[in-house]
Order: sequence, then C-alpha cells, then structure tokens
Amino acid sequence: MPQEFIDFIFTQENLIVLAIVFAGGLIRGYTGFGSGLVMVPLFSLFWSPVDAVATTCGLGIFAAVQIAIQSVKLTNWREISPMIVAMLALTPIGTVLLVSLDADIVKKVIAALVLFVTAISLWGWQYRGPRGKFPSFVAGGIAAFINGLAAVGGPAAVLYLISLPDEAKIQRSNIATIASLMGLSVFTFTMLSGHVGPNVVGNILIFAIPYMVFVWLGIRLFMFLPGSAFRLMVLWTLVAVTGAILLA
Repeated sequence: MPQEFIDFIFTQENLIVLAIVFAGGLIRGYTGFGSGLVMVPLFSLFWSPVDAVATTCGLGIFAAVQIAIQSVKLTNWREISPMIVAMLALTPIGTVLLVSLDADIVKKVIAALVLFVTAISLWGWQYRGPRGKFPSFVAGGIAAFINGLAAVGGPAAVLYLISLPDEAKIQRSNIATIASLMGLSVFTFTMLSGHVGPNVVGNILIFAIPYMVFVWLGIRLFMFLPGSAFRLMVLWTLVAVTGAILLA
C-alpha cells in the first residue's frame, strides 16, 4: 500500500472522525436511529454543517441496508405512510435553511436542537395525544423539517411512534424504517442543493465499512447491555458535547 495513501487515511482528523463514527454506528445499531445526534454536532467541528449532515446521512444509508431491510416485513406501513408524505414535503424546506443560513448559526442551532431533544429524553416525556393520519403527518413533518436542517429529527418521530399500541418489535421496525427513509431523503436533497463539498463522497467511502461494523456491534450489544444504562450514558454524553458547542 503506497505510503501517501496510508498518510492520507490515517490523519489525526480521520482518526477522530473514526471515533465519532464508532459512537454513531453503535447507537444506530442499538436503537435503530439516533446516530445523527452524535455525529452531526461533532462532525460540524471539522466540516461545514452541510458536509456534516450529508456525510452522516450518506453513512446512514449503509445502516439502512443492515437494519431497515430486515424490518420491512414488520413495519406498520399504514401508520407511517402519512409520515412519509410529510417527509417528502417538508425535508426540502429544512435543507434550504441548512444551505442558506450562516454556518456558525447552523452549528449552534444543531447543538441546541440536540440538547433540547436530549433534555426531553432525560425528562422521560411521552406523547399521549391523539393518533391517526393527521397526528402522524404532523409528527412526520416536524421530524422531516428538523432532519432537513440538522439531521437530528429522528427523536421527534420516535416520540410519536412509541406511543402507538404496537408490539415492541413492530415499534422498533417502524422506527428503523422511518429513520432510514428520512436519512435517505435528507441525503438526496442535500446533494441536489449543490452546496456539498467534494470531500463528502470520499469521507463516506472511507468510513462506510467501519460504520457498518460498528452498527453490527450495536445490534449485538442490544442483546447484552441493559437499555437504561446505555441510554443514560449516551444522553449525558450528548448534554456535555452540545453544551460545549453552545458555549464555544
């Protein structure tokens, strides 16, 4: 292997990014969503918010192959169909804001959104309102808009999906499917915006295989580690990271 290629791959930045990919992949495999909560704010420390979002969603496509395809048969398509319609309609609006706002402002917005979602999760709030096509569309629309802007809209969809009276395995399949579709839509609209840097495709190719390995480890980890312990560890890490970004 040429030394120049080795030096290119094993830069200090790439090693740090690999650690971020490890955390994001582990979370995605364990929960079926959530890698953007970790990867986007941390990637934005090295790259523009647009590149951070595009790279995260591009890598998420590989997780979709591992997780969502297995979940298709269990997904409650009747419940998530309105969310998919909202996703297609509102994701581009969030993406327009992502590529048009000042990068420093977007970084703060992303950190604030992650911190807000984390606080709600730590608080333990659950959606107990009405269910049906319209509430599903609204939940999907909120998630899609946030995802288009910051790729961290998954929890908004999850809070609604876990309120549905489905079995746990169906809820997990619903979450995995909608998270994968949202990531694919954001990646598509972001790439079509023309504001994605040339390094994004290279980063996706470099980290795709490690990300898939880490997702696989997350899937295996689900069988052994108590969900409450892992959840609290992730949430408090996010509080520390996003708090530091907001104060920087």
